Amino acid sequence: MTEVAATTRSGRPRSAESTTAILDAALELWMERGYHAVTIDAVAARAGVSKPTIYRRWPNRQQVLVAVSKRFVPPGEVGDLGSFRDEVAAFLRNRADLYGNAGIRRILASAVAASAEDEDFHRAIQPFLDRFPAGMRTIVQRGIARGDVRADVDIELLTAMINGSFYFRSIIEHKGLDHRAADFVADFMSTAVEPPPSPTKGAVATTRRGRRT
Repeated sequence: MTEVAATTRSGRPRSAESTTAILDAALELWMERGYHAVTIDAVAARAGVSKPTIYRRWPNRQQVLVAVSKRFVPPGEVGDLGSFRDEVAAFLRNRADLYGNAGIRRILASAVAASAEDEDFHRAIQPFLDRFPAGMRTIVQRGIARGDVRADVDIELLTAMINGSFYFRSIIEHKGLDHRAADFVADFMSTAVEPPPSPTKGAVATTRRGRRT
């Protein structure tokens, strides 16, 4: 059994239990034997259900695995905290906790790898994968509207830089992340994209310095 699924099955489950059994079985096969091992036949046998039971819920194996990903990997959205820096920190702290789960790391890595091999799966899983940059994109857009972030910033590039740093560190390098790392990235990024001081503020600061001398 996998870390994110530990369901005991005996006989043929019904309704909600069937859905749980199917998703657990698909996840186990995916993690144990890889993407190509997750066939409708194999899932049905592992879950103890009939193939029509699966097809009544999902049209193909790709959609079964999308359902698996959605079930076990939450989106981790962050509400308006009034500060770009604080929202980035909250988002990345959530990611640090999320990526701390070995099962979730394997789901994400496997989903990305499988989407590169199977065009049908790529189309099916992309809306799920898009949830991750979407959450950070919203934070960047709020920061611009609030005045915390420069208006001329490249939203997509900044989103990719923040998300990518944690994804690469955890999923690719298999390095641990914690809340201190989240705060470090949030401090660095918020400083890098903060708007320059207005000419008026700059002039006032210069005048004050001149008076002190």
